Amino acid sequence: MNEDYVRGIRLTNNYAEASKDFKFFRYILDQERAIANKLNSNIIFDLKKKKDSIPKKRIKKSQKLINKKNDSLEIKYRIYYFIGLPKEITDQIITLPKREGFERLLRQQEPILHPLKEALINAEDIGGSIYKEAAVDYLVQMDNHLKFIEFYNERLYDAYLKLVAEAKQLDRSIEEEYTTVYGKINSSKIKDPIDEEKLIVLEKKYSSHKKLLKTLLQWDLKLEDFRKSTNDFKILKDSNIVEAFEMYQNKIPKKEVIHFLEIKLADVFHDTFTSVIY
Repeated sequence: MNEDYVRGIRLTNNYAEASKDFKFFRYILDQERAIANKLNSNIIFDLKKKKDSIPKKRIKKSQKLINKKNDSLEIKYRIYYFIGLPKEITDQIITLPKREGFERLLRQQEPILHPLKEALINAEDIGGSIYKEAAVDYLVQMDNHLKFIEFYNERLYDAYLKLVAEAKQLDRSIEEEYTTVYGKINSSKIKDPIDEEKLIVLEKKYSSHKKLLKTLLQWDLKLEDFRKSTNDFKILKDSNIVEAFEMYQNKIPKKEVIHFLEIKLADVFHDTFTSVIY
């Protein structure tokens, strides 16, 4: 075979490799192999190395999405902590208003929240920071309501503490009044029917109030109990949330909000202890 031809093939090989024209490079390799076979050459072609030098095919975007889809995420926003796969977190976020009882307060924001919800769902397959950004966008739109829920739970807890404090004070007042009337009757030679009747009323009142105070103290409610309230407390929160939200929006002083909620909270206890007489 013509030596110049062979040299030309190999020079072209060097050019193809340097220029990274891999299709042309593969053609030249085939030509070199043909030359080696004809010349019975001992040339060893390191094809594995050449193959490795060829860039791997880029992973399709759809494949990346499928891989990310299985990644678990964690998102912290205010007091709320979401963890799981994107679809699971979406369910947690979208159902948050219903769980917290302010779903009906969001009706006016539905035109704004709907596209954010769609963006959140569409980001599930992407995952990662893209999904987190969509989740935060949705939560930020509800931020005022989430702040209100924190405020609402805290004021309910304040109302409970105030109710307990006042119940203790009332307990002392009834006991003192009972002791005074009882002492007056026992120290008098002539019994006053009015005092005796009053003493009977005070005995019933004191007994009933002791039961209420004992229950209040036994329940030993904490702030977390109002955040995760169920049964009667859930009904209490749901039934007064609109009025409380209006007070929150109108920046009514906390003292007035607590007083309003204390009355509602007292009704819950009074429904249970119908025998209590104030």
